Amino acid sequence: MFKIHKFYLFIFIGIITMIFSCTDSKNKETTESNTQTNEQKYNWTDCQNCGMPTNDFPNWQVMLKTNSKNLAFCAPRCMFIHLADSSNNIATSIEKIDVTDYYTTQKINGETAFYVTGSNKTSLMGKDFIPFSTKEDAQNFKQEHNGKKIYSFEQIDTGVVISELK
Repeated sequence: MFKIHKFYLFIFIGIITMIFSCTDSKNKETTESNTQTNEQKYNWTDCQNCGMPTNDFPNWQVMLKTNSKNLAFCAPRCMFIHLADSSNNIATSIEKIDVTDYYTTQKINGETAFYVTGSNKTSLMGKDFIPFSTKEDAQNFKQEHNGKKIYSFEQIDTGVVISELK
C-alpha cells in the first residue's frame, strides 16, 4: 500500500512541476530583495519548485534554510509540494522557514505559522496554504473568506498537500 501512495505522490509532483514550470534555465538570475528578516538579507532566486521568479511576488515569498543551502519558493504551496517529495530529503535538514504573513506581509516563522486552506483567496499558483502569525488572524481570515481548514506546520503532510491542492 505504501508503494501505491508513493507512486501517486511521484505522479502528482511530476504533474504539478510540469504544469507550473514557467521559466527556462537560461533566464535564471539571482537578485537581492529589499526584504529583511532578523537583520539578514536573502538572495531571492527563482522558485525551487516551479521556477517562477520569487521577486515578482514578494507578498507570497518563502525562504527555507537547510543545513546546506537556502531555498526560495514563490508561495507556501510550492514549498509544501517540495517538502512532500521525500526523495530530496529537505524535510530532515530544515533549520529555518520564513513565510509571508497574509495580513501584515511581514516575514514570520513558517514552523509556528497557521495556514488556511480552501478560501476564496488564492496565491499566484492557485489554491494555497495561506500563512498567518496568529491563530486568531487565521480564524478571522477563514471566516471572512470562506476558508475550509486551519493547519499548523506539523499537520501538513503529503496527504494534506495532495487533498488540499487537488
